Amino acid sequence: MLKQIPDTLTVKVHGTIPPSRFWGYYTGPEIAALGKGDPNATAVLSVGAVEQHGPHLPVITDSLVGPEILGAALARLPEDAIVLGLPPTVYGKSIEHEEWPGTITYSGDTLRAVMMDIAKSVARSGFSKLVLLGSHGGNNGIIDDYFRDLRMATGLRVFKIHLGSIGNVPGLTTPEEAAVSMHGGDSETSAVRHLAPELVNMDLAEGYVYPIRPDVGFSFKGQDAIEAWVSADLSGSGAIGNPHPSDPAKGKIAVESKIARLAHLLEAIYREPAREISVAPSAVEATV
Repeated sequence: MLKQIPDTLTVKVHGTIPPSRFWGYYTGPEIAALGKGDPNATAVLSVGAVEQHGPHLPVITDSLVGPEILGAALARLPEDAIVLGLPPTVYGKSIEHEEWPGTITYSGDTLRAVMMDIAKSVARSGFSKLVLLGSHGGNNGIIDDYFRDLRMATGLRVFKIHLGSIGNVPGLTTPEEAAVSMHGGDSETSAVRHLAPELVNMDLAEGYVYPIRPDVGFSFKGQDAIEAWVSADLSGSGAIGNPHPSDPAKGKIAVESKIARLAHLLEAIYREPAREISVAPSAVEATV
């Protein structure tokens, strides 16, 4: 059973994660008991970033949005689902933004080592499943490349979820903006204006766009040939896309959709049974 912890705590290390679902508020023996008592016990690691987001958004944007959505999703899980949010990994691989002040970045090797050490610790604690929740696009490649290594090294069942890929609501941004916006544009600005409006200064907003080519493009945009880029290649302010049409009402719709989808996925992962395989029937057997 989850530990019963009041919401009115003196400390607020958990952010928006419900206190009873925050790994850090349990004792070592309590964590061990959860792992021993539930073969599906699941830990979720939010992997964020601290990086520039243009002159109008805070550098903590990715590590604000990810844990906020995770906390709200965890609050929607049924009581019997033993799913805990780990203290988040605030820093990520943000080398594409390193020329801008405020960016604090791991190297790819450092982020891999951090994830490996955390995964080994979760496994030693008796939990059987680990979810990597990415909220920064620059971490996607590392997570995609490395989550299998975590499974092989620890024996954990390891899952990945990229927030940018789930719960997307068609029509919230124009097709033109969706084709170019990657960082500090309409959708991301709308989300932060909804979650933390005090941290957004639209008077300073300045975004940049670029022409679309059918065959050759940049990360996340679907062309078959992808060119490497750093943010200075695509922006003079650090923001890639147009933040001016942003609206907190659009941000609320987008965030709520992602919360609902993430809650569904986390419960599905928790309840996912052990994988079963069987020998495929031969052509003769299949016709009998």
